[in-house]
Amino acid sequence: MISALGRRILVNTGALTGANLWRIVVSFALQLLVARTLGLESLGHYTVAMAFLNVSQVLSEVGLPLWLVRRLANAAHHRRAGYMLTLRTQVVAALIVAAGLAALTTALPYAAELRTALLWVAASLPFFAVMSATESLFQAGERLELVLAVEAVTNLLILGLSIGVLRQGGTVAALLEMVLVAQILSAGLAVMLLGRSRLLAAPQQPLPGRDGLLPAGISPFFGLSLTDVLLQRLDILLLSLVGDARLVGIYSAAYALVRVIVKLLQSVWRGLYPTLARLHQQNAAQGDRLTRTALRWGGAACVVGAALGSGLGPLVTRLVYGVADAEVAAVWAWLVWSAPLFFVELYATTRLLVMGRARAGLLVSTVHVALVAALLPGMAAWGGATAAAWAGLIAHGMAAGLGVVLLRRRGNR
Repeated sequence: MISALGRRILVNTGALTGANLWRIVVSFALQLLVARTLGLESLGHYTVAMAFLNVSQVLSEVGLPLWLVRRLANAAHHRRAGYMLTLRTQVVAALIVAAGLAALTTALPYAAELRTALLWVAASLPFFAVMSATESLFQAGERLELVLAVEAVTNLLILGLSIGVLRQGGTVAALLEMVLVAQILSAGLAVMLLGRSRLLAAPQQPLPGRDGLLPAGISPFFGLSLTDVLLQRLDILLLSLVGDARLVGIYSAAYALVRVIVKLLQSVWRGLYPTLARLHQQNAAQGDRLTRTALRWGGAACVVGAALGSGLGPLVTRLVYGVADAEVAAVWAWLVWSAPLFFVELYATTRLLVMGRARAGLLVSTVHVALVAALLPGMAAWGGATAAAWAGLIAHGMAAGLGVVLLRRRGNR
């Protein structure tokens, strides 16, 4: 018989994995359609626009999703107050980020089509803030099946609307306009599901010691969220500044495959995080056993998968993109090895976060981002997309090693 805890863990990890998998499938399908319909140069523009979308969304969250999950782990009576604080703050932050992005668009050395796409990105941010704050409450209440419902509908809308645009000969800017439409509808769905979930049922109490718009201690959570998205998008943004659209397109084609794996790995630790945060306070030994089991089996699967994927690079890229592009296959063969390294890094940062060592977890992610920023531009200019993949692997390995060292210094394995 599976215990109640086991069932909840399965539901949470399964729901978050399903949400991430569906999001990845949609994202990958759209990149594939853009590449085949509009060409590698347009794929480069589309990938850059999506990178700005992801980074802007995280900036508008101000680290509150991670904070809210930990803050409400054993405080259901503070859910309403925590949710309202999160909602207000994220909407205000979204408006500020949207204004900043709109102003930045005029200064970036991008094509007119990409500039227009970025304006649609800015317009979508306030609606994303509503959806994000509500999904954060779903996670804090360990109701990740509701996150799955919202994400499934959102990405289905994006996929359907985008296919319609591409069939009509639309542009990258029109694709980002459809993201805005889908975001508006998904925000309404999230609020509706919240009203039916009873997560805000009485009795509810105000948060103690609230001072100002942002809660105390939010900065490391914001830093972790920002570095998390930069780890997935900084390479694209840097390449857009140092290389041409084709270089970005080649790297994006290979990374789109790896990103599927990376998001699945994240879903494992994100799905476990709410439960681990609660167990750390209620039954630390049980939480430690759960963490070690996930690390052992997940790490082994990553190594085996990377070995197989690297050897089958030409076959994989030919099956996916319909052409035998040697450069895309070479980049994929190197990038796929980032999966086991990133799995260890995610283990370390999640463990540190659960232990209340958010600043140590932030240090790991910050070092990773700094290494990418320092290594990738020069290596890409020297050796193209393949050298950019080498830079990413070096950064992944050093960050994973740092995370393990920080855990061992605190007596953890």
